[in-house]
Amino acid sequence: MSKPLQSASIAAPGFFGLNTQESSVTLQDGFALVADNCVIDRFGRLGARKGYRYLTSGSTGVNLIGLHRFVDITGSETIISWSATSFFTGVGTLTQITPTTDNTITTGNWQCATLNDKAYFFQRGYKPMVYDPVAGTITDVEDEHNVTGTPPSGNTVLSAYGRLFVADTATDKMTVFFSDLLNAQHWNSGSAGSINLESILVKGTDEIVGLGAQNGQLIVFCKQNIVIFGDTGGSSTFDVANLRLVEVISRVGCVARDSIQNTGLDIFFLSEDGLRSLGRVIQEKSLPMRDLSANVRDDLVDDTIAENVNDIKSVYSEDNAFYLLLFPSFQRIYCFDTRAPLQNGALRVTLWDTQTQKNMLALPNAVYFAQTNGIVDYATFQDNGTAYRMKYFTTYFDFGSASQFKILKRLATTVIGGSGQDFVLKAGFDYTDSYQSFPAQLATKAVDEYGISEYNIAEYETGTLVEVVRSATGGTGNVLQIGFESNVNGAELSLQKLDIFVKQGRVF
Repeated sequence: MSKPLQSASIAAPGFFGLNTQESSVTLQDGFALVADNCVIDRFGRLGARKGYRYLTSGSTGVNLIGLHRFVDITGSETIISWSATSFFTGVGTLTQITPTTDNTITTGNWQCATLNDKAYFFQRGYKPMVYDPVAGTITDVEDEHNVTGTPPSGNTVLSAYGRLFVADTATDKMTVFFSDLLNAQHWNSGSAGSINLESILVKGTDEIVGLGAQNGQLIVFCKQNIVIFGDTGGSSTFDVANLRLVEVISRVGCVARDSIQNTGLDIFFLSEDGLRSLGRVIQEKSLPMRDLSANVRDDLVDDTIAENVNDIKSVYSEDNAFYLLLFPSFQRIYCFDTRAPLQNGALRVTLWDTQTQKNMLALPNAVYFAQTNGIVDYATFQDNGTAYRMKYFTTYFDFGSASQFKILKRLATTVIGGSGQDFVLKAGFDYTDSYQSFPAQLATKAVDEYGISEYNIAEYETGTLVEVVRSATGGTGNVLQIGFESNVNGAELSLQKLDIFVKQGRVF
Protein backbone atom coordinates (compact mmCIF):
# COMPACT_ATOMS: atom_id res chain seq x y z
CA MET A 1 0.00 0.00 0.00
CA SER A 2 1.38 3.37 -1.01
CA LYS A 3 2.15 5.71 1.83
CA PRO A 4 0.53 9.16 1.75
CA LEU A 5 2.47 12.29 1.06
CA GLN A 6 3.64 14.30 4.02
CA SER A 7 4.09 18.02 3.75
CA ALA A 8 5.85 20.88 5.49
CA SER A 9 4.84 24.44 4.80
CA ILE A 10 6.74 27.66 5.50
CA ALA A 11 4.27 30.54 5.30
CA ALA A 12 6.95 33.24 5.33
CA PRO A 13 10.31 31.73 4.33
CA GLY A 14 13.22 33.33 6.16
CA PHE A 15 10.94 35.54 8.26
CA PHE A 16 13.27 35.26 11.28
CA GLY A 17 16.33 36.07 9.15
CA LEU A 18 19.74 34.44 9.09
CA ASN A 19 20.89 32.21 11.95
CA THR A 20 24.42 30.81 11.82
CA GLN A 21 24.85 30.72 15.58
CA GLU A 22 22.58 27.95 16.83
CA SER A 23 22.51 24.28 15.92
CA SER A 24 20.93 24.03 12.50
CA VAL A 25 19.21 20.76 13.41
CA THR A 26 16.99 22.37 16.04
CA LEU A 27 16.33 25.72 14.36
CA GLN A 28 12.76 26.82 13.71
CA ASP A 29 11.80 26.66 10.06
CA GLY A 30 11.33 30.45 9.95
CA PHE A 31 15.11 30.94 10.12
CA ALA A 32 17.46 30.80 7.15
CA LEU A 33 20.87 29.16 6.94
CA VAL A 34 21.67 31.31 3.89
CA ALA A 35 20.07 34.70 3.15
CA ASP A 36 22.29 36.48 0.64
CA ASN A 37 21.29 39.79 -0.95
CA CYS A 38 17.95 39.74 0.83
CA VAL A 39 15.90 42.00 3.08
CA ILE A 40 12.86 41.38 5.25
CA ASP A 41 10.20 43.55 3.64
CA ARG A 42 7.42 45.39 5.45
CA PHE A 43 5.07 42.43 4.92
CA GLY A 44 7.47 40.04 6.64
CA ARG A 45 8.57 38.38 3.40
CA LEU A 46 12.12 37.54 2.46
CA GLY A 47 12.83 39.46 -0.71
CA ALA A 48 15.64 40.76 -2.86
CA ARG A 49 17.44 43.87 -1.67
CA LYS A 50 17.53 46.86 -3.93
CA GLY A 51 20.67 47.54 -5.92
CA TYR A 52 22.50 50.76 -6.64
CA ARG A 53 22.56 53.26 -9.47
CA TYR A 54 24.99 56.09 -10.12
CA LEU A 55 23.70 59.60 -9.49
CA THR A 56 27.08 61.12 -10.37
CA SER A 57 28.24 61.33 -13.98
CA GLY A 58 31.59 62.21 -15.49
CA SER A 59 33.68 61.58 -12.35
CA THR A 60 35.60 58.41 -13.15
CA GLY A 61 38.08 57.36 -10.49
CA VAL A 62 37.25 59.89 -7.77
CA ASN A 63 37.24 56.98 -5.25
CA LEU A 64 34.89 58.47 -2.69
CA ILE A 65 35.20 57.15 0.87
CA GLY A 66 33.05 59.57 2.89
CA LEU A 67 29.80 61.54 2.78
CA HIS A 68 28.11 64.22 4.88
CA ARG A 69 24.74 65.92 4.53
CA PHE A 70 25.03 69.63 5.31
CA VAL A 71 21.85 71.68 5.73
CA ASP A 72 22.38 75.42 6.08
CA ILE A 73 20.31 77.88 8.07
CA THR A 74 17.89 78.41 5.16
CA GLY A 75 17.24 74.67 4.84
CA SER A 76 19.30 74.29 1.68
CA GLU A 77 21.05 70.92 1.42
CA THR A 78 24.60 70.25 0.24
CA ILE A 79 26.16 66.81 0.02
CA ILE A 80 29.86 67.00 0.90
CA SER A 81 31.98 64.01 -0.09
CA TRP A 82 35.65 63.18 0.02
CA SER A 83 38.31 60.77 -1.15
CA ALA A 84 41.63 60.07 0.56
CA THR A 85 43.01 63.39 -0.73
CA SER A 86 40.18 65.58 -2.05
CA PHE A 87 36.81 67.15 -1.14
CA PHE A 88 33.73 67.62 -3.31
CA THR A 89 30.25 69.11 -3.19
CA GLY A 90 27.21 68.06 -5.19
CA VAL A 91 25.67 64.78 -6.29
CA GLY A 92 25.00 64.68 -10.05
CA THR A 93 28.15 66.66 -10.76
CA LEU A 94 30.98 66.76 -8.22
CA THR A 95 32.62 70.14 -7.68
CA GLN A 96 36.08 69.78 -6.20
CA ILE A 97 37.12 72.02 -3.31
CA THR A 98 40.80 72.54 -2.60
CA PRO A 99 41.18 73.16 1.15
CA THR A 100 43.24 76.06 2.42
CA THR A 101 45.02 74.13 5.13
CA ASP A 102 48.33 73.27 6.72
CA ASN A 103 47.37 69.61 6.47
CA THR A 104 49.00 67.35 3.92
CA ILE A 105 45.95 65.18 3.37
CA THR A 106 46.67 61.53 2.59
CA THR A 107 43.90 59.79 4.56
CA GLY A 108 40.14 60.31 4.33
CA ASN A 109 38.98 58.95 7.67
CA TRP A 110 37.12 62.18 8.47
CA GLN A 111 34.17 62.48 10.80
CA CYS A 112 32.00 65.48 10.04
CA ALA A 113 29.51 67.46 12.14
CA THR A 114 27.37 70.53 11.52
CA LEU A 115 27.12 73.44 13.97
CA ASN A 116 25.76 76.94 13.51
CA ASP A 117 25.65 76.93 9.71
CA LYS A 118 29.09 75.38 9.14
CA ALA A 119 30.42 71.83 8.73
CA TYR A 120 33.48 70.69 10.68
CA PHE A 121 35.89 67.88 9.77
CA PHE A 122 37.94 65.98 12.35
CA GLN A 123 40.53 63.21 11.99
CA ARG A 124 43.31 62.14 14.33
CA GLY A 125 46.65 63.73 13.45
CA TYR A 126 45.09 66.47 11.30
CA LYS A 127 44.11 70.03 12.12
CA PRO A 128 40.31 70.36 12.20
CA MET A 129 38.83 71.98 9.11
CA VAL A 130 35.60 73.86 8.46
CA TYR A 131 33.33 74.20 5.41
CA ASP A 132 31.83 77.65 4.90
CA PRO A 133 28.74 77.43 2.63
CA VAL A 134 28.74 81.15 1.83
CA ALA A 135 32.33 81.26 0.61
CA GLY A 136 32.27 77.65 -0.61
CA THR A 137 35.66 77.02 1.02
CA ILE A 138 37.28 74.55 3.40
CA THR A 139 39.88 76.04 5.74
CA ASP A 140 41.58 75.23 9.03
CA VAL A 141 39.39 76.10 12.03
CA GLU A 142 42.33 77.83 13.68
CA ASP A 143 42.51 80.28 10.76
CA GLU A 144 38.94 81.50 11.22
CA HIS A 145 38.22 84.92 12.64
CA ASN A 146 38.03 85.29 16.43
CA VAL A 147 39.40 81.83 17.28
CA THR A 148 40.44 81.31 20.90
CA GLY A 149 42.47 78.33 22.03
CA THR A 150 43.62 75.44 19.87
CA PRO A 151 40.87 73.26 18.36
CA PRO A 152 41.66 69.66 19.34
CA SER A 153 42.85 67.36 16.57
CA GLY A 154 40.47 64.61 17.62
CA ASN A 155 39.34 61.56 15.72
CA THR A 156 35.68 61.73 16.75
CA VAL A 157 33.30 64.66 16.81
CA LEU A 158 29.67 65.07 17.84
CA SER A 159 27.40 68.06 17.36
CA ALA A 160 24.88 68.07 20.21
CA TYR A 161 23.22 70.47 22.62
CA GLY A 162 24.60 73.47 20.73
CA ARG A 163 28.28 72.47 20.93
CA LEU A 164 30.96 70.38 19.31
CA PHE A 165 32.25 67.55 21.47
CA VAL A 166 35.64 66.16 20.36
CA ALA A 167 37.83 63.30 21.63
CA ASP A 168 40.59 60.83 20.76
CA THR A 169 43.62 62.93 19.86
CA ALA A 170 47.03 61.43 19.10
CA THR A 171 48.26 62.21 22.61
CA ASP A 172 45.09 62.11 24.74
CA LYS A 173 42.64 59.20 24.60
CA MET A 174 40.80 60.00 27.84
CA THR A 175 39.53 63.57 27.50
CA VAL A 176 36.38 64.94 25.88
CA PHE A 177 36.77 68.54 24.76
CA PHE A 178 33.75 70.76 24.08
CA SER A 179 33.44 74.14 22.37
CA ASP A 180 31.66 77.25 23.53
CA LEU A 181 27.89 77.32 23.04
CA LEU A 182 27.07 77.80 19.33
CA ASN A 183 30.68 78.75 18.67
CA ALA A 184 33.14 76.17 17.38
CA GLN A 185 35.86 78.82 17.18
CA HIS A 186 36.10 79.14 20.98
CA TRP A 187 37.93 76.33 22.80
CA ASN A 188 39.27 78.08 25.90
CA SER A 189 36.78 80.88 26.42
CA GLY A 190 33.10 81.29 27.17
CA SER A 191 31.68 77.95 28.36
CA ALA A 192 34.22 75.78 26.51
CA GLY A 193 35.93 73.10 28.55
CA SER A 194 36.79 69.42 28.88
CA ILE A 195 35.94 66.23 30.76
CA ASN A 196 38.74 63.88 31.81
CA LEU A 197 37.72 60.25 32.35
CA GLU A 198 40.83 59.11 34.23
CA SER A 199 39.31 59.82 37.64
CA ILE A 200 36.01 58.19 36.65
CA LEU A 201 37.09 54.77 35.39
CA VAL A 202 37.99 52.69 38.44
CA LYS A 203 39.64 49.80 36.60
CA GLY A 204 42.48 51.55 34.82
CA THR A 205 42.54 53.69 31.74
CA ASP A 206 40.72 53.19 28.48
CA GLU A 207 40.51 54.78 25.02
CA ILE A 208 37.64 56.89 23.75
CA VAL A 209 36.36 55.61 20.39
CA GLY A 210 33.19 57.60 19.70
CA LEU A 211 30.48 59.86 21.09
CA GLY A 212 26.70 59.88 21.18
CA ALA A 213 23.78 61.89 22.54
CA GLN A 214 20.43 60.63 23.78
CA ASN A 215 17.67 62.00 26.03
CA GLY A 216 19.65 65.02 27.20
CA GLN A 217 22.72 62.93 27.99
CA LEU A 218 26.24 62.66 26.55
CA ILE A 219 27.37 59.08 25.82
CA VAL A 220 31.12 58.47 25.71
CA PHE A 221 31.99 55.14 24.04
CA CYS A 222 35.38 53.76 25.10
CA LYS A 223 36.84 50.42 24.04
CA GLN A 224 35.98 48.69 27.32
CA ASN A 225 33.57 51.10 29.02
CA ILE A 226 30.64 53.38 28.30
CA VAL A 227 30.39 56.57 30.34
CA ILE A 228 27.16 58.56 30.50
CA PHE A 229 26.90 62.20 31.59
CA GLY A 230 23.90 64.39 32.29
CA ASP A 231 23.34 67.69 34.06
CA THR A 232 21.99 68.21 37.55
CA GLY A 233 18.90 69.97 36.27
CA GLY A 234 17.92 67.19 33.89
CA SER A 235 17.69 69.76 31.10
CA SER A 236 17.59 68.71 27.48
CA THR A 237 20.00 71.58 26.73
CA PHE A 238 22.79 69.76 28.62
CA ASP A 239 24.23 72.43 30.91
CA VAL A 240 28.01 71.85 30.98
CA ALA A 241 28.31 74.03 34.09
CA ASN A 242 26.29 71.47 36.07
CA LEU A 243 27.54 68.11 34.80
CA ARG A 244 26.93 64.91 36.69
CA LEU A 245 28.01 61.33 36.13
CA VAL A 246 24.93 59.23 35.36
CA GLU A 247 26.45 55.78 34.90
CA VAL A 248 29.56 53.83 33.96
CA ILE A 249 28.91 50.57 32.11
CA SER A 250 31.98 48.36 32.42
CA ARG A 251 33.21 45.41 30.37
CA VAL A 252 31.46 46.55 27.21
CA GLY A 253 32.49 49.23 24.75
CA CYS A 254 32.71 50.22 21.12
CA VAL A 255 35.44 49.13 18.72
CA ALA A 256 34.48 51.09 15.59
CA ARG A 257 33.75 54.83 15.60
CA ASP A 258 31.54 54.79 12.54
CA SER A 259 29.37 51.93 13.77
CA ILE A 260 27.60 54.29 16.19
CA GLN A 261 24.12 55.24 14.94
CA ASN A 262 21.33 57.03 16.74
CA THR A 263 17.93 55.63 15.74
CA GLY A 264 15.98 58.29 17.60
CA LEU A 265 14.94 55.95 20.40
CA ASP A 266 18.17 54.02 20.74
CA ILE A 267 21.87 53.93 19.87
CA PHE A 268 23.45 51.00 18.02
CA PHE A 269 27.18 50.33 18.16
CA LEU A 270 29.66 47.56 17.37
CA SER A 271 31.37 46.02 20.38
CA GLU A 272 34.07 43.37 20.45
CA ASP A 273 31.39 40.69 20.85
CA GLY A 274 28.82 41.88 18.31
CA LEU A 275 26.30 44.61 17.57
CA ARG A 276 24.87 46.16 20.72
CA SER A 277 21.98 48.40 21.68
CA LEU A 278 22.10 51.05 24.38
CA GLY A 279 18.38 50.82 25.01
CA ARG A 280 17.06 53.16 27.68
CA VAL A 281 13.99 52.03 29.59
CA ILE A 282 12.08 55.24 30.28
CA GLN A 283 10.58 54.03 33.55
CA GLU A 284 13.95 52.94 34.94
CA LYS A 285 17.21 54.70 35.61
CA SER A 286 19.42 51.89 34.30
CA LEU A 287 20.58 51.50 30.71
CA PRO A 288 20.33 47.78 29.86
CA MET A 289 22.34 46.33 27.01
CA ARG A 290 20.88 44.20 24.22
CA ASP A 291 22.76 41.93 21.81
CA LEU A 292 21.31 42.66 18.38
CA SER A 293 23.54 40.18 16.52
CA ALA A 294 22.99 37.10 18.71
CA ASN A 295 22.01 34.96 15.71
CA VAL A 296 25.19 35.74 13.73
CA ARG A 297 27.53 36.71 16.55
CA ASP A 298 30.52 34.47 15.78
CA ASP A 299 30.57 35.41 12.09
CA LEU A 300 30.27 39.10 12.91
CA VAL A 301 33.02 38.95 15.53
CA ASP A 302 35.34 37.14 13.09
CA ASP A 303 34.78 39.84 10.46
CA THR A 304 35.34 42.59 13.02
CA ILE A 305 38.66 41.10 14.11
CA ALA A 306 39.86 40.71 10.52
CA GLU A 307 38.75 44.18 9.31
CA ASN A 308 40.53 47.49 9.89
CA VAL A 309 38.16 49.10 12.40
CA ASN A 310 38.70 52.52 10.80
CA ASP A 311 37.12 51.16 7.61
CA ILE A 312 33.99 49.69 9.25
CA LYS A 313 31.03 51.93 8.38
CA SER A 314 27.33 51.94 9.15
CA VAL A 315 24.07 53.72 8.39
CA TYR A 316 20.59 53.71 9.86
CA SER A 317 17.67 54.33 7.53
CA GLU A 318 14.31 54.97 9.14
CA ASP A 319 12.54 54.79 5.78
CA ASN A 320 13.92 51.32 5.01
CA ALA A 321 13.83 50.23 8.67
CA PHE A 322 17.35 48.82 8.54
CA TYR A 323 20.78 49.32 10.03
CA LEU A 324 23.59 48.45 7.62
CA LEU A 325 27.07 47.48 8.83
CA LEU A 326 29.72 47.50 6.10
CA PHE A 327 32.99 45.52 6.03
CA PRO A 328 34.65 46.82 2.87
CA SER A 329 37.57 44.38 2.84
CA PHE A 330 35.08 41.52 2.52
CA GLN A 331 32.68 43.52 0.33
CA ARG A 332 30.00 42.46 2.81
CA ILE A 333 27.09 44.21 4.53
CA TYR A 334 25.13 42.91 7.49
CA CYS A 335 21.57 44.18 7.10
CA PHE A 336 19.70 44.35 10.42
CA ASP A 337 15.93 44.78 10.19
CA THR A 338 14.85 47.22 12.91
CA ARG A 339 11.06 46.84 12.78
CA ALA A 340 10.81 44.44 15.72
CA PRO A 341 13.28 42.29 17.68
CA LEU A 342 13.02 38.53 17.89
CA GLN A 343 12.18 36.73 21.11
CA ASN A 344 15.84 36.59 22.16
CA GLY A 345 16.23 40.35 21.64
CA ALA A 346 18.21 39.99 18.41
CA LEU A 347 17.31 41.71 15.17
CA ARG A 348 16.54 39.80 12.00
CA VAL A 349 19.62 39.89 9.79
CA THR A 350 20.56 39.13 6.19
CA LEU A 351 23.84 39.41 4.29
CA TRP A 352 24.65 41.41 1.16
CA ASP A 353 27.70 40.33 -0.82
CA THR A 354 29.75 41.93 -3.62
CA GLN A 355 29.33 45.36 -2.00
CA THR A 356 31.96 47.70 -3.42
CA GLN A 357 30.95 50.90 -1.62
CA LYS A 358 33.21 52.49 1.00
CA ASN A 359 30.74 54.52 3.05
CA MET A 360 27.03 55.23 3.47
CA LEU A 361 24.74 58.15 4.26
CA ALA A 362 21.04 58.19 5.16
CA LEU A 363 18.84 61.03 3.93
CA PRO A 364 15.10 61.57 4.10
CA ASN A 365 13.67 59.01 1.67
CA ALA A 366 17.08 57.90 0.36
CA VAL A 367 20.34 56.12 1.17
CA TYR A 368 23.55 57.19 -0.57
CA PHE A 369 26.74 55.16 -1.00
CA ALA A 370 30.28 56.41 -1.68
CA GLN A 371 31.61 54.55 -4.71
CA THR A 372 34.63 54.56 -6.99
CA ASN A 373 33.13 56.87 -9.61
CA GLY A 374 30.93 59.04 -7.41
CA ILE A 375 27.69 58.84 -5.42
CA VAL A 376 25.10 56.11 -5.89
CA ASP A 377 21.74 55.57 -4.24
CA TYR A 378 19.92 52.50 -2.95
CA ALA A 379 17.45 51.96 -5.79
CA THR A 380 16.35 49.64 -8.60
CA PHE A 381 16.96 45.89 -8.50
CA GLN A 382 20.30 45.90 -10.29
CA ASP A 383 23.85 46.77 -9.24
CA ASN A 384 24.87 49.52 -11.63
CA GLY A 385 22.86 47.93 -14.42
CA THR A 386 23.90 44.32 -13.82
CA ALA A 387 22.13 41.42 -12.14
CA TYR A 388 23.04 40.09 -8.72
CA ARG A 389 22.40 36.72 -7.10
CA MET A 390 19.75 36.28 -4.41
CA LYS A 391 20.04 33.11 -2.29
CA TYR A 392 17.89 31.57 0.43
CA PHE A 393 18.30 28.17 2.07
CA THR A 394 15.97 26.75 4.68
CA THR A 395 16.90 25.06 7.91
CA TYR A 396 17.03 21.25 7.89
CA PHE A 397 13.76 19.26 7.92
CA ASP A 398 13.31 15.75 9.29
CA PHE A 399 9.46 15.76 9.32
CA GLY A 400 9.47 14.61 12.92
CA SER A 401 11.42 11.44 12.22
CA ALA A 402 15.14 11.78 11.67
CA SER A 403 15.57 7.99 11.33
CA GLN A 404 13.30 7.51 8.29
CA PHE A 405 14.26 7.99 4.66
CA LYS A 406 12.43 10.77 2.83
CA ILE A 407 11.68 10.76 -0.86
CA LEU A 408 11.14 14.25 -2.20
CA LYS A 409 8.06 14.26 -4.43
CA ARG A 410 7.10 17.84 -5.04
CA LEU A 411 7.97 21.45 -4.25
CA ALA A 412 5.54 24.34 -4.40
CA THR A 413 6.53 27.95 -3.93
CA THR A 414 4.59 31.19 -4.14
CA VAL A 415 6.80 33.94 -5.50
CA ILE A 416 6.18 37.64 -6.04
CA GLY A 417 8.33 38.94 -8.86
CA GLY A 418 8.71 40.33 -12.30
CA SER A 419 7.09 38.85 -15.36
CA GLY A 420 9.07 35.91 -16.68
CA GLN A 421 11.53 35.94 -13.78
CA ASP A 422 13.78 32.86 -13.73
CA PHE A 423 14.76 31.10 -10.51
CA VAL A 424 16.05 27.76 -9.30
CA LEU A 425 14.76 25.56 -6.49
CA LYS A 426 17.38 23.31 -4.92
CA ALA A 427 17.14 20.24 -2.71
CA GLY A 428 19.85 18.58 -0.66
CA PHE A 429 19.82 15.67 1.79
CA ASP A 430 21.77 14.87 4.93
CA TYR A 431 23.80 18.07 5.18
CA THR A 432 25.39 17.69 1.77
CA ASP A 433 26.82 20.59 -0.22
CA SER A 434 25.64 18.95 -3.43
CA TYR A 435 22.12 19.94 -4.43
CA GLN A 436 19.66 18.84 -7.08
CA SER A 437 18.45 21.82 -9.07
CA PHE A 438 14.96 22.41 -10.47
CA PRO A 439 14.74 25.50 -12.74
CA ALA A 440 11.48 27.40 -12.83
CA GLN A 441 10.07 30.62 -14.20
CA LEU A 442 7.31 33.01 -13.28
CA ALA A 443 4.58 33.27 -15.87
CA THR A 444 5.00 35.90 -18.54
CA LYS A 445 2.46 38.65 -18.06
CA ALA A 446 1.85 41.69 -20.21
CA VAL A 447 2.41 45.06 -18.61
CA ASP A 448 -0.82 47.01 -18.15
CA GLU A 449 -1.01 50.52 -19.56
CA TYR A 450 -2.82 53.05 -17.42
CA GLY A 451 -3.44 56.22 -19.37
CA ILE A 452 -0.26 58.20 -19.72
CA SER A 453 -1.85 61.56 -20.42
CA GLU A 454 -4.14 61.43 -17.40
CA TYR A 455 -1.80 60.01 -14.76
CA ASN A 456 1.62 60.81 -16.28
CA ILE A 457 2.78 57.22 -15.78
CA ALA A 458 3.22 54.44 -18.31
CA GLU A 459 3.00 51.29 -16.22
CA TYR A 460 0.41 50.16 -13.74
CA GLU A 461 1.82 46.74 -12.83
CA THR A 462 5.28 45.26 -13.42
CA GLY A 463 5.02 42.06 -11.38
CA THR A 464 2.97 38.93 -11.00
CA LEU A 465 2.01 36.52 -8.24
CA VAL A 466 2.45 32.89 -9.30
CA GLU A 467 2.46 29.55 -7.54
CA VAL A 468 5.01 27.27 -9.18
CA VAL A 469 4.86 23.50 -8.67
CA ARG A 470 7.79 21.36 -9.76
CA SER A 471 8.22 17.60 -9.76
CA ALA A 472 11.29 16.62 -7.76
CA THR A 473 11.65 12.86 -7.56
CA GLY A 474 14.69 10.70 -6.88
CA GLY A 475 16.20 12.52 -3.94
CA THR A 476 16.36 10.52 -0.73
CA GLY A 477 17.77 11.03 2.72
CA ASN A 478 16.92 11.47 6.36
CA VAL A 479 17.18 15.26 6.56
CA LEU A 480 16.16 17.66 3.81
CA GLN A 481 17.12 21.25 2.97
CA ILE A 482 15.56 23.46 0.27
CA GLY A 483 17.18 26.40 -1.49
CA PHE A 484 15.97 29.24 -3.69
CA GLU A 485 18.29 31.18 -6.02
CA SER A 486 17.68 33.79 -8.67
CA ASN A 487 19.58 36.37 -10.67
CA VAL A 488 17.76 39.57 -9.75
CA ASN A 489 17.79 41.80 -12.78
CA GLY A 490 15.56 44.84 -12.55
CA ALA A 491 12.41 43.52 -10.87
CA GLU A 492 11.30 42.94 -7.29
CA LEU A 493 11.42 39.34 -6.09
CA SER A 494 9.96 38.01 -2.81
CA LEU A 495 9.10 34.63 -1.33
CA GLN A 496 5.55 34.26 -0.03
CA LYS A 497 5.31 30.54 0.76
CA LEU A 498 7.21 27.29 0.40
CA ASP A 499 5.60 23.82 0.51
CA ILE A 500 7.60 20.58 0.63
CA PHE A 501 6.02 17.19 -0.06
CA VAL A 502 7.76 13.91 0.71
CA LYS A 503 7.07 10.23 1.21
CA GLN A 504 8.72 8.57 4.18
CA GLY A 505 10.24 5.15 3.69
CA ARG A 506 12.04 2.58 5.80
CA VAL A 507 13.82 3.35 9.05
CA PHE A 508 17.54 3.78 8.54
